Amino acid sequence: MNTEPEQIKANYDKLMSVIDEYFEDDQLDNIKSLFNHFEDRVIETPASGRPNYHNCFVGGWLDHTLRVIETSLKMREHFIELGVEVTATENDVVLSAMFHDLGKLGDLNHPYYKYQTDEWRRNKLQEWYTYNPGLESMSVTDRALWLLQHFNIKISEEVWKAIKMSDGMFDKGNEDLYRKSTDSRNVLHYIVHFGDWMSTVVEKQHYIQGNMEKQKKIEKVTREFDKQDDKKVDNLKSKFDELFPA
Repeated sequence: MNTEPEQIKANYDKLMSVIDEYFEDDQLDNIKSLFNHFEDRVIETPASGRPNYHNCFVGGWLDHTLRVIETSLKMREHFIELGVEVTATENDVVLSAMFHDLGKLGDLNHPYYKYQTDEWRRNKLQEWYTYNPGLESMSVTDRALWLLQHFNIKISEEVWKAIKMSDGMFDKGNEDLYRKSTDSRNVLHYIVHFGDWMSTVVEKQHYIQGNMEKQKKIEKVTREFDKQDDKKVDNLKSKFDELFPA
């Protein structure tokens, strides 16, 4: 994971370029209006509240969103290569993937995550961020859909369904929606869910690998200190033998 300001800025610029590439006219203007409103939170928001989940760091939401867009576009192509008749366009995929976690930015005036100030919860539970209790209670996907309508961003039934069902069967409320799907060509909800799930797996792996690298560095430094201590002991023993010969 890279949380350097330069990388976050590069990710933000990349997201803006994706928007310019895939959207136009009123839809483009309305999407930009949304991101202008949430600019600070887009840059600051993590993708989760605990490091053992995924992307629990400043800029984590942005990094995750870009990865889901990229992975979902590849997933659409893979379905097509497998001979599936896909009704969703690339624009549909980008729109759904880009906004699947929009609700994690919070509402119009308040962030979804707050920095956890309880040291016990930070240290014992690894809860670095906590849910903002000041928000109206609703799911992340429902808040995403509400924000889209507020900024007058029009979406199709397919896109609505893909955002709503982006958590797949991890959200028990999606079970009926999956069972009652009527058009087998409408696989956008699968595309976005797989894109989201695969991206989350990647991000968890990055966290584990980062910890392993950190541990290796700690062990290397420890070995160096141990070598220095051994050398000090040897020097002390030589000095002792010099002062007190047998």
